[in-house]
Amino acid sequence: MASVTDEIVAIRDRWHTKNHPFFRSFGEGKLPLKSLGRYLALHYQFVSRALPSIAVLYARVYEHEDVRKAIAENIAEEEGLKAIPGEGHKPHDHNEMIFRFCKAAGFSADEVRNIKMTPAWWARSLHYATVTTTEPLGVVLAMQSTQEGQQPALNDELVLPAFEKHYGYKRSAPEVEFFAEHAVADIEHSRRQLELCAKHLTSPELRQRALKVAQEAVELRWASITDIYRADVLGERDLLPAGVA
Repeated sequence: MASVTDEIVAIRDRWHTKNHPFFRSFGEGKLPLKSLGRYLALHYQFVSRALPSIAVLYARVYEHEDVRKAIAENIAEEEGLKAIPGEGHKPHDHNEMIFRFCKAAGFSADEVRNIKMTPAWWARSLHYATVTTTEPLGVVLAMQSTQEGQQPALNDELVLPAFEKHYGYKRSAPEVEFFAEHAVADIEHSRRQLELCAKHLTSPELRQRALKVAQEAVELRWASITDIYRADVLGERDLLPAGVA
């Protein structure tokens, strides 16, 4: 089973968004802070669809105590009822941290709640929710690991250093706490997801399905960042029907 987890990690790393030109541009200080605010506002929309689907997963897999407890712990951290693992951490409502950064980046709370989803962000959100609520457990866990597993390197290696070097925020600043928190929390989350998916991928057919779904998820995550890059960096606009503004 080690080989299938290695393959899942390889898929994740091949499409790792820390290598996307959008985040590379941010890492070099070439983007306005509002561009990252738009990313996090769209992430809020993604989470508002992903998190309820995880609650459905809890009900689906209730008989698996290890997975059930991992899901409950994850949701408790998201809701600010439990601190992430590690000494000195305190509970934080993760949505509140999103709104806190978005405000610093120039977005009001209403703008975050009502930001228009792009096609790729819709696709990514609906894919995640559909997988979580319908696919076999091992497939779901494999997919989830490719998403949360990107957060530590993305934030620790690129986003947080860029805040300090180019945007005037130390990694301890409350405005950027969302990124600092996920640089740490998702190390444990993705590790646990990989361990559990290996346990529940019990046949060659399930392993192949897990690899296929993981591939779809990383491509959609990459595409969602491309939507922001095209708008904010390349200045491209959607092709619309005549008469539609």
